[in-house]
Amino acid sequence: MHFSGLKPSEFTLVGVFNACSNQTAIVEGQQAHGYLSKCGFDSHMFIRTALIDMYAKCGRTNDARKGFDQLQEADLVLWTSMIGGYVQNGENEEALSLYGRMEIEGVLPNELTMVSILKACSSLAALEQGKQIHARTIKYGFGLEVPVGSALSSMYAKCGNLDDCSVVFKRMPGRDVVSWNAMISGLSHNGCGKEALELFEVMRLDGIKPDHVTFVNLLSACSHMGLVETGQAYFRLMVDNYGLEPKVDHYACMVDIFSRAGKLAEAKDFIESVPISHGLCLWRILLGACRNYRNYDIGAYAGERLMELGSQESSAYVLLSSIYSSMGRREDVERVRRIMKHEGVVKAPGCSWIEIKNLVHVFVVGDQLHPQIGKIRIELKRLIKQMKDEGYRPLIDLHCTNYQMSDDI
Repeated sequence: MHFSGLKPSEFTLVGVFNACSNQTAIVEGQQAHGYLSKCGFDSHMFIRTALIDMYAKCGRTNDARKGFDQLQEADLVLWTSMIGGYVQNGENEEALSLYGRMEIEGVLPNELTMVSILKACSSLAALEQGKQIHARTIKYGFGLEVPVGSALSSMYAKCGNLDDCSVVFKRMPGRDVVSWNAMISGLSHNGCGKEALELFEVMRLDGIKPDHVTFVNLLSACSHMGLVETGQAYFRLMVDNYGLEPKVDHYACMVDIFSRAGKLAEAKDFIESVPISHGLCLWRILLGACRNYRNYDIGAYAGERLMELGSQESSAYVLLSSIYSSMGRREDVERVRRIMKHEGVVKAPGCSWIEIKNLVHVFVVGDQLHPQIGKIRIELKRLIKQMKDEGYRPLIDLHCTNYQMSDDI
């Protein structure tokens, strides 16, 4: 159109921004943004909305937020788009914060807004905030229809509250495959694998056709229960009865099933038979299992494959180095460390958080900024002394060969 000499309108550029709304087209989106400024369409509200939405969906939330904050009167669509962009990119705290600002400014949410916020609560396992959002859905008149009902059920499941998850699921007037998946996933990931498999049979009797996510949940349940043959049967059922092509997640679950059961040779052979590109994840699962079962030979093989594929995860290098150390292969230990240094692989700091009285406390290794760090250090020293007095000694394992309990917290 451009080379034909036709000048685009603002509506044309909205279509272009929508087409660029994915991670692979950010460069084209930025070029279209520059062309937008050149054409003088910056002041149009609907085109700025499309622009902000494009940046959010491309993972450029900072750029999206700059445009959002410049607007004097953002409409509901824009609020929802910005919140959804944060959730999509894993910035769940920012999503919740922006939702709080939205409520303060008196902007009423729609169903999509509530679904995004519930997803944020799910990702953070923030049960109390999730309950508050549930109350908001009732206040604003949203029922348990899809998608709000599915989001609520999923939120309670991921927060470990299976009772409320079950109540929401049973009260939903209409349950689609997403709703069933949320319930099956909740049971599977909370130690109720048998119930998850039974619910799948009920789902089939109700005439609901399972999808790829359903079988990921089923295979995950089989993995946690050590049901190797059952997992293989579900894998065949997915392909033969439902015509679903296995994806990386399904292959990863199968490797996990073999690995947890100690069938490491079978897991290795299975990985090498996978017909699709699976990157690093399958070898990573096997390497972790080799650590648990102290299978040095297969562990070394899996670790070498990870290095060949260019893994940037420090844990793979550290674990492989520890395996070679246990095998007495000092030259290989030094080689792995040189490769790690050459590739610029650094160990990411550990991080954990806990919610107490509606306040989330975040802890990062080596961080001394917590306002109660003094009391925390005293309590840790007390616990360590109590552990030592009762005869505890740290277990020296492959992945922590240099570990020792220190009084210098």
